[in-house]
Amino acid sequence: MYIMLSMKKNEIKAAVAILVMTAIWGGTFPLIKTMLKYLSPELLITYRFLFAAICALPAFFINVRKYKRTLPKLILLGVIMYSAYLFQTIGLRFTSASKSGFITGLYIIFTPIVALFFIKEKPTVKLIFSLVVATIGLALLSGISVNNLSVSKGDLITILSAVAYSIQIVLTNIYVRDTDMSFITAVQMITMFVVSVPFSIKSFTLSLPLWVWLSLVFLGSIAGYFAILAETYSLKYIDPDRASVLFTLEPVFAGITSYVFLKESLTKSGILGAVLILIAMWLAISAKPTVSDT
Repeated sequence: MYIMLSMKKNEIKAAVAILVMTAIWGGTFPLIKTMLKYLSPELLITYRFLFAAICALPAFFINVRKYKRTLPKLILLGVIMYSAYLFQTIGLRFTSASKSGFITGLYIIFTPIVALFFIKEKPTVKLIFSLVVATIGLALLSGISVNNLSVSKGDLITILSAVAYSIQIVLTNIYVRDTDMSFITAVQMITMFVVSVPFSIKSFTLSLPLWVWLSLVFLGSIAGYFAILAETYSLKYIDPDRASVLFTLEPVFAGITSYVFLKESLTKSGILGAVLILIAMWLAISAKPTVSDT
């Protein structure tokens, strides 16, 4: 209760946005894992962000004249996010959905490093402690231990996704300060679709089950455009370091949905890991990072 009272109203709204967004994203892990039986990773991303781009067009045309000078930066941001999604989706072919959720969640480690480089943001001791707790929680949630530290090709590919996500989080926090959040989201969605097309031409097909098409619409609209819009909104009011810890709720939801739909194991240690992540989330949300003047 004290933590909630100490937060500004906008921060609370941003935290709620992250909660909803991570629940949606976490639920997509088993869905995407199943869809990869019918689609290549490249084509899945193309179709997904085709529907996301359609949702984004109104916001793009309304704002493009006003923010045309920032367009190149936002296009680069879209390319970075495309890389994150591509590496994550390809990695899912070679690793489990729950493990993919864990490795993707490691962007909590990379984000403070990127934030220190771009905006000179120094994490507090309390925030660093929350990062450690969250990382331990992620490891327990996915069954990672000292005795089974084997790394597969899919794991290495997914690490690249985590790095790209951390860069995207920090740059979004910078750009949203003076650019409309709907325009930032719109440019990213359109860019991701355009960039993805050349990589998916070889695997192009329209012969897909109806449920796959409906899933693609969901991934593009709800889990794509509107989820990224929620992320952009949250990064306007919560700094990248704290936000990255809150985003670790995604693998919690990924673990739960993977257990329900894919029958992937949810052990006692996994439950403990989820609890640790929740504790880390509350520690992070009350921590205030410092910004260096140098």
